[in-house]
Amino acid sequence: MSCKVRFAPSPTGFMHVGNARIAIVNYLFARQMGGRFIFRIDDTDSERSTKEYEDAIISDLAWLQISYNETFRQSERTTRYGDIRNDLASRGILYKCYESQEELEYKRRMALAGGRPPVYDREALTLTDDQIRKFAADGVKPYWRFKLPNKTISWDDIVLGHVSYDLANVSDPVVVKADGTYLYSFSSVVDDVDTGITHIIRGQDHVTNTAVQIAMFDAVSNGQYDVKFAHLSLLVNKDGSQFSKRLGGMSIGDFRSSGIDPMAIACLLATLGTSINVKPFQTMDELVEYFDIAAFGTNSPKFDAEDVVKLNKKILQLKRYEDVKQYVSSREIFEATKNNIETYNDFAVWNEVLARGYDPDYEPTESEAAVLKVALKHIHVACSARFLEDVQSESGVSGKALYMPLRKALTGFEHGPNMSDLLSVLGIEEIERRLTLFVK
Repeated sequence: MSCKVRFAPSPTGFMHVGNARIAIVNYLFARQMGGRFIFRIDDTDSERSTKEYEDAIISDLAWLQISYNETFRQSERTTRYGDIRNDLASRGILYKCYESQEELEYKRRMALAGGRPPVYDREALTLTDDQIRKFAADGVKPYWRFKLPNKTISWDDIVLGHVSYDLANVSDPVVVKADGTYLYSFSSVVDDVDTGITHIIRGQDHVTNTAVQIAMFDAVSNGQYDVKFAHLSLLVNKDGSQFSKRLGGMSIGDFRSSGIDPMAIACLLATLGTSINVKPFQTMDELVEYFDIAAFGTNSPKFDAEDVVKLNKKILQLKRYEDVKQYVSSREIFEATKNNIETYNDFAVWNEVLARGYDPDYEPTESEAAVLKVALKHIHVACSARFLEDVQSESGVSGKALYMPLRKALTGFEHGPNMSDLLSVLGIEEIERRLTLFVK
């Protein structure tokens, strides 16, 4: 079955894991179905949309290895939206309203106080021609609402199953502001109809929007359009609290600058919320074969940035030297450190630590200095299996008491590569130079 999906972010902020998850799932679904993936930039909010954010989103998609078949901006389609607005208005489906925000808030409070749902009362439909002319004379510009049908909207959701929503519980949505700006609910429907979107995959927070938009789909297409929906449960923090994309450190750009491989993000987000085990795939092609949209459940999955790091380590351990040589100084360093690397940035750390002339930050205790002094006596066999045996035999210490002072004197760290690999990379002359720094 062929399909056409879209990812439609607003360039009002950087891409975070929540909307990256939507992009990844849409892309994998389209690839798996042999369909098309549309990248639409929802930039009708001209006050908050910026080129900086748009460029960042484009860059993040490229980094995530998500390509698209078509792309366009909503700001380029205002003429089309105007044509549809005029058509719907002529059919009595869109209508002008003149209430101020203060008047609408007053109506809302009065409805709640009277035990009624705060649904717009359609007072604008009772305005006389004289009243409308007076608004115009006073310079009051109208905004537009979509007149919802009095019915229950139902659909079979790919994730949620059968969903029904009574539109009597919803106010007629505003679709055009008084300044002429078209709002998301309206422009998105027009775009989806015009581009032939077959599946809309987004978060559960859009369920109410979906009920409203199905009515709009019917109106815009004259009942000739059908689209399927999948609403993914929303991410929560590792403690179960509500997830916010505004939390620091959760943007895709932050993960990229932290040295995370894009497949760590893709593999985790493609399976988060399913019963499928996450696997350290190296390519999107592998992930496409593994992906299953039917496996998503309705419970909110917990997102933990540490899970990304753990998965990233597994992915990097499967890399060959040729895959990462732009990050690591030599094949020798790669082989020595690959099992200790969690992010690409760790390669830079070990490049520096294992470079000739590096001075570790370390202040040995008296007992540790004694071990280092013995090690210097046996420096001539520092790169052989005998070295540690000889130091242990003469110093009388073993285990952590032996390895820790040597490791800290050679690298400044308490943990790191296997000691024999470390000694081999450094070589006798550099080992001697570093040990000498800490032996009086």
